[in-house]
Amino acid sequence: MINQLRKGYTPIEAGPKENINKIYKNFYKPRVDRKDLDFFFELFDTDEPRLRAWGFLGIQNILKDTIVYDDDKKTRIQKIFIDLLNDKNEIDYFGGSIEIHTPLREHHVRRLCELEITLIFEPIYEYVQSSEGNIDEVIGDLLERVLAKVPDSRVEPLLLEHTKNIGRKDFSLKSNIINAFENLGKNGLIKNKDAIVNIFKTYLKDIEKEISEIGEIEEKRKLVKLREKIFKVAAVLELDFEAETLEFLDTLTHPYNDLPLIAAKYKNNENFKSILLSKLSKTNNPNFIKDILTAILVLKENIENWKDLVIDNINQYQIIDGDLIVEMEKTDLYNEDMLINFLIEGDKWQLEFIREFLVNNPEKLDNWPKFRKEFIKVLRTFKSPDEGWDTYPNLKEKKELALKVLIDLEKNDLIVHSLENFKNLEDDQLRKIALFTIIKFGKDDILLEMKKYLENDKESSEFFKKFWRSLEIRDMQFYY
Repeated sequence: MINQLRKGYTPIEAGPKENINKIYKNFYKPRVDRKDLDFFFELFDTDEPRLRAWGFLGIQNILKDTIVYDDDKKTRIQKIFIDLLNDKNEIDYFGGSIEIHTPLREHHVRRLCELEITLIFEPIYEYVQSSEGNIDEVIGDLLERVLAKVPDSRVEPLLLEHTKNIGRKDFSLKSNIINAFENLGKNGLIKNKDAIVNIFKTYLKDIEKEISEIGEIEEKRKLVKLREKIFKVAAVLELDFEAETLEFLDTLTHPYNDLPLIAAKYKNNENFKSILLSKLSKTNNPNFIKDILTAILVLKENIENWKDLVIDNINQYQIIDGDLIVEMEKTDLYNEDMLINFLIEGDKWQLEFIREFLVNNPEKLDNWPKFRKEFIKVLRTFKSPDEGWDTYPNLKEKKELALKVLIDLEKNDLIVHSLENFKNLEDDQLRKIALFTIIKFGKDDILLEMKKYLENDKESSEFFKKFWRSLEIRDMQFYY
């Protein structure tokens, strides 16, 4: 058994090497299924990196599904955690076609972080504390993913201590620290805000200097994202970061999803509001406008014409966004008449907006009687065979919207209209959508009526058979 495991290592069952996959399936997996911790303890206690890799993989796979162990086992397990974190021996395995060489501690640290927090916190705290301010990728992960997520007053000083030893260009570790402070803030344990402000200001200077020096576009993007993360976390932690935030907003020219969150921090700040409205008047980027509009909804109490700004820009730039729709719902900005007008006019973006809106607010199709009536009218309107779609502006697109919504919302009470559409429509794609709603959600009475119809209509029967075969190939999923 152990000699087989010595031949190769893979952390996943379906790795790229078939011979190693067999080792995983035949010698490793059965021991995991039997939850044979003692066997994996034995592997980890060897001095062979490959066996230790198998050993911790097995321990982690068992522990993530088992929280029942006695005190002696718990002590042994926690000692293994510390031994792993101190093990800098390298292992080798294949990731795709590439052979990977990595320290065992780096390879398994994420798996360690996934275990039950009450089991891993103390040994990880002991290990990070003993590192005496030295920080590497493993310690960065442990600070962010474990220690900062626990409401323990010992964590903030430990985190602050480790920030002192990060190099100017080590932005990966700085990202760990920023995320760790964000996680720590969720537990309400941030006390030394002045120290964090100084850290963030230093990071911003380092980022700006690096952006000015490097030419690689993708690396610059990563740094821009890191800079944006700092402003988000500063707002969440209620840090004194006003001057820096206003300067950042003044230079912002691209979409920024966290802008509404920052607006919540500065909702009573006149300078923030003025810069935001100025941005809205100067940009024509719909994605950036979407973020600005969502921020305006946050500031609405201090913006007199906020409703007009939002509605006018949505119409002008044809903005369809689920998050914005959710925020509009919170402010009751939309109404039934607005959706009715969108449905009647039937521009492509308006129909897409309606669909996104109904996915987020499915109850409105039942609660808005005038809109429901107009929606059913679309389902019940048909052109005669000698007429073109032009006779009924946007009817084809409206039909497609209505039938897709029946699928999205699983509207069993309206499926009867799908059968009429299948019978009367000539467009194959629309007929397929109508047919799919019947197959997927139709009750016995509708299915019986469709069966009778197909028995008397040979052409439709052939259409049904071809469509059914295509559904079987797709495991009954219809990708419209």
